[in-house]
Amino acid sequence: MVKSADSLGGVGQESVSDLKTLNPYVYRVQPNRETHLAETSGFSPWTIFWVALLGLVSANFMVSVLAAAINELALEFSVDRSLMRWVVTGPNLGFAVLAVTAGKLADLYGRRQAFLVSLIGSGLFGLLSAFAWSAESLIIFRTLSAIFGSATGPAGIAIIFTQFEAAKRIRVLGWWGLVMAGGPVAGIAICGPLIDLYSWRWVFIAQVPVTALALILGYKVFPSTSRKTDIKFDIPGTVLLAAGLSALLAAINRGPIWGWGSTSISVLVSISVVLLALFIFQENRAVAPLIPIEYFRRRNFVIPMLSQVFTNFAYMGAGFVLTPLFIAEVYGHSVTRTSYLITSRPLFFALAGPLVGFAGARLGERVLSVSGAFFVAASACLLSLASATSGDLFVFVSLGVAGFGLGVMQPAMTSVITNAVEEKDVATAGGAQQMMWQLGTAGGIEILGSIQESREPVSGLIGSYNEAFMIAAGFAFLGMILVSFVRRV
Repeated sequence: MVKSADSLGGVGQESVSDLKTLNPYVYRVQPNRETHLAETSGFSPWTIFWVALLGLVSANFMVSVLAAAINELALEFSVDRSLMRWVVTGPNLGFAVLAVTAGKLADLYGRRQAFLVSLIGSGLFGLLSAFAWSAESLIIFRTLSAIFGSATGPAGIAIIFTQFEAAKRIRVLGWWGLVMAGGPVAGIAICGPLIDLYSWRWVFIAQVPVTALALILGYKVFPSTSRKTDIKFDIPGTVLLAAGLSALLAAINRGPIWGWGSTSISVLVSISVVLLALFIFQENRAVAPLIPIEYFRRRNFVIPMLSQVFTNFAYMGAGFVLTPLFIAEVYGHSVTRTSYLITSRPLFFALAGPLVGFAGARLGERVLSVSGAFFVAASACLLSLASATSGDLFVFVSLGVAGFGLGVMQPAMTSVITNAVEEKDVATAGGAQQMMWQLGTAGGIEILGSIQESREPVSGLIGSYNEAFMIAAGFAFLGMILVSFVRRV
């Protein structure tokens, strides 16, 4: 496969010259192809870029702080924590099943339109979340807000790439990645005190003016994009995948409460199996499938996908929900203090980016990925040793190790996956990768949380968390073993 340099936007983290060294493919700029597309609005490319980033942040800045507030939410609505975790799991499910869909809708109806509609939906359901009257209503509104917000990613990237030549896109992606990691940090710094001083409802109220500003600026500065009629949208595949994964995650979430051998859980699992089998059948016959089934026969596509399910299972299950709960229950910290501790993950994740850009060409994707998965596993092992006297610094460093590990692994795996598919399907591969990330995330949050709760009567509070963290480490080590079989790109 021969790739042109202007097809690399949104895929790698290296410059084109670095990619020539890193990969055996020939990268060249094709003289008969535009690298700077004629989608202009009279505003500078960097103005359009920063407005797109504002929209992205407005839809996603509250993610981490909600994880730290699960205990408070469960107490206010008088529900168990396993149900309340769906305020985090629900949005992850939405990201998982609709990542590819969001990109295709943007291509079908226009990227500017898709971005603005996603902001309207995210802001509207975010506002409704502030007035939720029950745990169920909060989960529904927050999930819908996140589903709309997820479209800011693929639509925003597509808008930005029409403004920059291929040689400049790597620099742009660096800023994009920094904001992706830094947005939740800013959200924690702002929203943590709001929850402690006032109420979690102010988190969603604060989202509204930021989203409104991004919407107004986006309407003003984004270039118009026309609808494309030659792109097919696989509605049956989208519905089957969403329903199948929803049934599976519902079974995982309700298993500890209803009993793993209960009739209800058996029915949910059976429904999931049938729907996912129908999804595979649909993708085999669809003219334009969400994910071409043929790619699942390619080693450098399948192995990174599976590896990232395992590593994200550990990274998000242990660090995103389990650790904040441990801090709150064992140390008795406030939401603000807990939130500040868990910022170490995105901070160290962001620090890993420049190092990957510097060392990527020398070490290669496989070495970086194995090393990154090892750090995620090491972080979970450290957390499994946590005690009532470990202290904040121990937790901060342990979480930072995981953030650095995933920051090293994620861009390397993106490079492997996108080089394993045809050039016309790079966006689809990126969406599939995001789907698997979020599937591992949702599974890790629910399964590790269920393990901790089921082991607490036997092993005690701290012991139950230690055991769950050790299981997370095992999953991360499995991811490390899997990724070692990736062929060097």
